[in-house]
Amino acid sequence: MINSSLLRFQLRSKRRSIIYFTIGMFLWGFMITALYPAVSDVEAFSEYWTQFPDTLKNLFGGHDINILKPEGYITLEYYQLFLPIILAAFALGFAAFCVVKARENGTMEILLTHPIERWKYALTSFFSMSIGLAILSVVGIGSVMLTSVIFGIDITYLGQLKLIVMVYAFILTLGGIGLFASCSLNKSGQVYAVGITVLAVSYLVNFLSNNWSFFKAIDHAFLYHYFDPFGVMTEAGFQWTSLIYYVALIVLFVFLSAYTLQRRDIAI
Repeated sequence: MINSSLLRFQLRSKRRSIIYFTIGMFLWGFMITALYPAVSDVEAFSEYWTQFPDTLKNLFGGHDINILKPEGYITLEYYQLFLPIILAAFALGFAAFCVVKARENGTMEILLTHPIERWKYALTSFFSMSIGLAILSVVGIGSVMLTSVIFGIDITYLGQLKLIVMVYAFILTLGGIGLFASCSLNKSGQVYAVGITVLAVSYLVNFLSNNWSFFKAIDHAFLYHYFDPFGVMTEAGFQWTSLIYYVALIVLFVFLSAYTLQRRDIAI
């Protein structure tokens, strides 16, 4: 089902992007985490957060987050918004590269002259992207774990491992949506527009649902409702409902990607 030659070609073509993102995410995670010992000792820091209205707190992940805990601080400063944005940039770029850009520069037509079916091309593209996202998810959260050891920050390492799984599932879902857009549309900008819109609307609806009950019902249909970094790190057990939701969407959009590419005309 997976074409190993295509898999190697795509990963080799994106190796610089993977390396650059890896270095950037490691440094960003290190910097954010290393600042915690300094800011946690500043009394004004906690007072500053308590003075925020609940509506504004919900914009950054929820008013029930304890910013005095390392998990709360890292959630607000990194996990809730910045980490998904960074990973989304990579996922959408990879999705666009695999299909739309390959069509634009004629690479896909050359690749499809070899004995590979279009649905296998889409499936292999998804697995290529999933490998890249797995590396970045581990590095993005692994940098926090490593920095916590260096600076003696009391953080739940089991919680970080659980979060790796959840972040990976969350962003892989967005990557699947991006791949479907790449198989369906004609321009790279359109793929980015779809992915950014999905992420932004999901975040906005989740924010509104925390403030107005009208949005609570529809919030269950969006990605961010099931993404709770602070809860994943601090609560016992695992958020299986969220994982099942993400896996179901991944399967759906991978199927739609393969089906769409199989049926469409790839000529420019």
